[in-house]
Amino acid sequence: MTEIGEAALWLGLFTALYAAVTAFSGARKTEDPKGERLLASARNGVFVLAGLLTLAVSLLTLAFLTHDFSIAYVARNHSRSTPPLYTLTGLWGGQAGSLLVWTWLLSLYSAAFTLRRDGKDRQLVYPAIGVLMGMSVFFLLILISVENPFARLPNPPADGRGLNPLLEDPGMLIHPPLLYLGYIGFAVPYAIGMAALMATRTDPQWIRVARPWAMVAWISLGTGMVAGGWWAYRTLGWGGYWGWDPVENSALMPWLVGTAYLHSAMVQERRGMLAAWNVALIILTFSLAILGTFLTRTGIVLSVHSFAQSAIGPYFVSFLGILFVGSFGLFLWRLEDLRSHAELESLASRECAFLLNNVLFLGMAFAVLLGTLFPILSEALQGSRISVGAPYYIQVIAPFGLLLILLMGFGHVLAWRRTPFQDLLVKLRWPVAAGFVALIALFVLLRRPLVVLALATVSFALGTVVQEYHGAASRRSRVTGESYLPALWRAVLRHRRRYGGYLAHAAFLIMVVGIIGSHAYVTERQATLSPAGSLQVGRYTLIYRAMEQARTDTSEGVAAVVEVQGDGGNFLMRPKRMFYPSFQQFLSKPAVHSSWREDLYVVLENVSPEGKATFRIWINPLVRWIWLGGLIFLFGSGFAAWPEARSMEKRWEGDTIQPSAATD
Repeated sequence: MTEIGEAALWLGLFTALYAAVTAFSGARKTEDPKGERLLASARNGVFVLAGLLTLAVSLLTLAFLTHDFSIAYVARNHSRSTPPLYTLTGLWGGQAGSLLVWTWLLSLYSAAFTLRRDGKDRQLVYPAIGVLMGMSVFFLLILISVENPFARLPNPPADGRGLNPLLEDPGMLIHPPLLYLGYIGFAVPYAIGMAALMATRTDPQWIRVARPWAMVAWISLGTGMVAGGWWAYRTLGWGGYWGWDPVENSALMPWLVGTAYLHSAMVQERRGMLAAWNVALIILTFSLAILGTFLTRTGIVLSVHSFAQSAIGPYFVSFLGILFVGSFGLFLWRLEDLRSHAELESLASRECAFLLNNVLFLGMAFAVLLGTLFPILSEALQGSRISVGAPYYIQVIAPFGLLLILLMGFGHVLAWRRTPFQDLLVKLRWPVAAGFVALIALFVLLRRPLVVLALATVSFALGTVVQEYHGAASRRSRVTGESYLPALWRAVLRHRRRYGGYLAHAAFLIMVVGIIGSHAYVTERQATLSPAGSLQVGRYTLIYRAMEQARTDTSEGVAAVVEVQGDGGNFLMRPKRMFYPSFQQFLSKPAVHSSWREDLYVVLENVSPEGKATFRIWINPLVRWIWLGGLIFLFGSGFAAWPEARSMEKRWEGDTIQPSAATD
């Protein structure tokens, strides 16, 4: 099995190298019959590579399923007692396996792109294939020379060490694959952008070709971050879902810049503006994705999420350097061809809103990057590592977020080119009223100016979303005579990009409400209780009743039986403290009682020989709204990414009156 797996990797390396060379060569000879043969051969090479890597992944999966501990990677990340549900989690639970999955997904993306675009936009497709195959060569070199997932042990053990205890959770079945799909997915629009520069195709067509791939990557990365927050909240036992951990930040940065790219790409599609800006943004997005991978896999930053220190660091630094210097070198070479003759006509326009939007997203990404790399920079300059914590990020990011929400509301009502002042006043009338009413009501209830200001801004932006949906239904109803709900449904279906974008914006606003509530009004207590001892936390009375033994196939420990009395009735919670012998590690498994109002979050931190238990308790308001917003984001952005029912040129007149920040 190992010999076949290693052979598949070696053959994949030669195939990727061959496909890269033939794709670039054939792209220069498109009018020559020899060029046609080269292009066809390059396409076949992409499919062969995908098949070889699928074989390699299948063989490693089979090794996990058959407990083949002669393979070092399987022995380190699997055991006979690993729960069947998490057997495959070991596939990406370690360095070598996750890199194999990464390379495999890159080959599948490449094959899907090659298959779907065959015969169309040849000047873009084949150079892009060459770029993608060049990336595959890099990752295959690492797999073969540094992190071989099929390396054998001279003396195989009877049983393996098992899966990292933190990965024995349903969240780990979806969180890493989604992040991989996001990180790797941005390789395709990046490759298309590079192909556009190579072929001097600076018209908006490359944006149209790249858009679906960028949307898939953006949705995957965003959903993966939400899934990661859900996993951290339920597993790590520190009472939160986002700790500004360096590896969390490594996913956030490309997502922020990718969001800026997706918005400004609309300007190039519609007005032919921002061509150079869009190429720079997609280079930055993919570069940050590679930087995040480097930070995750080299152990250069301390993180609960990261892999152990590895020898792949110099490889990734070299790749990132070549990527960054080569991409921006090509960008500067073609800069004159990227200049647009279209100009910004008014500050009260969609184009201006998108430019400001881009500045804010890039500012946020830079602030996160600075905080993430600060320990490395401080060590290089001062000889000691100094980390920045959550207060830095909150103080810096919160103003950016508030301005983005405000700009989102204005962006929904601004038209392309210019918006007459009188029209702007009419469109803002009801959303501003909603924000003002929320401001007064929330100030009376909460009396915390910053929180009230943030929530009032959310109300204003959400009001513009509601107004846009209502306007679409009303206009169509007047034109077609349909009743309100059928008119709304058909208007939304006919303009998926626009109203799917609105829904994604609404999802973001819902998540912001949950984030504000869970940060501004969190309650935290710690106490050591004897059996029958009680503790009052907020509106809950917690009574420590007993200690029970708890055991799984891979761990043993105790569970505290805690009776909770509150105005919502009585119920029991069982936080656990587990020991994992294979890793000589204790973990606290929190118990969470969730409602739409708040979560009661209980962690068993320690148990004394006398039977006393130390608990840490949080009351986290509105956390469930974050997960709800994540689900709506997935649906709304997926809806926006779905192909339109008709072309942009065939819009019915009523819908063109009310443009949106998500429109095409």
